Amino acid sequence: MGKKLQLQKLVLLVIGIMGVSVMFGCRGKDEISKGPEREDKIVVGLSLGTLMEDRWIRDRDIFMSKAQQEGIEVIVNNANKDSDLQYKQVQEMIKQGIDILVIAPNDSNNEARCVKAAKDKNIPVISYDRLVHDSNVDVYISFDNNQVGKIMAEYLTEHVPEGGYIIIGGSENDSNSKILYEGAMSVLKPFTDSNKIQILAQTWVDGWIRETAYNFLFEELKTYKDDVKAIICGNDSLAWGAIDALSEAQIAEKVQVVGQDADLVACQRIVTGKQALTVYKPIKNLVEKTVEICVQLVNGEEIKTDGTINDGTYDVPYIYIGVEAVTKDNIDDTVIKDGFHLYEDVYQVKD
Repeated sequence: MGKKLQLQKLVLLVIGIMGVSVMFGCRGKDEISKGPEREDKIVVGLSLGTLMEDRWIRDRDIFMSKAQQEGIEVIVNNANKDSDLQYKQVQEMIKQGIDILVIAPNDSNNEARCVKAAKDKNIPVISYDRLVHDSNVDVYISFDNNQVGKIMAEYLTEHVPEGGYIIIGGSENDSNSKILYEGAMSVLKPFTDSNKIQILAQTWVDGWIRETAYNFLFEELKTYKDDVKAIICGNDSLAWGAIDALSEAQIAEKVQVVGQDADLVACQRIVTGKQALTVYKPIKNLVEKTVEICVQLVNGEEIKTDGTINDGTYDVPYIYIGVEAVTKDNIDDTVIKDGFHLYEDVYQVKD
């Protein structure tokens, strides 16, 4: 009888140990699948029109890092400047079960179908940095692109108040290109009206291709080499192409060139005097606000905006992020102090 009782206790002990093992085994498996994230984690579809420029790589990486900190899953797609591909990618993300779509459109006009595809499934949409036209997105979050244009023109009119200007705008199918242009022209208008400043030539560069900017300016300099004093460029990549053309014409030191994005190579050109100004757009601030609004929209919370912007058909809620002028005089106190670039990288300091 004693042996039988001992055997029963032994069996119960083994069963107990097995139960504890199974319980911990299940918990371990659950932690592996979900990690620190909530069971009802938010899934964001991040659809980028391109990763060609340095700044868009930063957008992606900072977004992924911030989302991970918040326990948010992100599905990222790069359309490589192909609108049809972007549409297919958005459709696939919807099938994968995203809770919200964040889209930086390749083409502001064509990507309305991406927004419609999401909204048909009751998925909220954030238009990120670039506005999707005629689509009625839930909110547009971007930098103050009108202010970007004003900063460029204000700097140039202060330093070059007279003479010939050339404007090399970004892609015409990017809403920001025209907003920037409008901001710049609002400053230039009194100068052009009085003929103190003459717009010698202007163009839009499809796809923001540096070589196209170079080729355009190279041809224009055959006519305006002795007249051009300043060039407004849609971004730093286009400024790079313009400066290459000016260098080949041996007049780079005589012409003030401005751009935007604070690309590393642009900042390097600024400290060496090859580029006059860039406009710093703190991507970290844009990303943080976007992730915050993602959570609010998914949870059905009311969002605070800075106003509205017309997308061609609808007035959509608009949140804008501030920007800063960067010159040789303040580069240490802006992009370097903010950690956007390292001092040794900007000044190309060797060990």
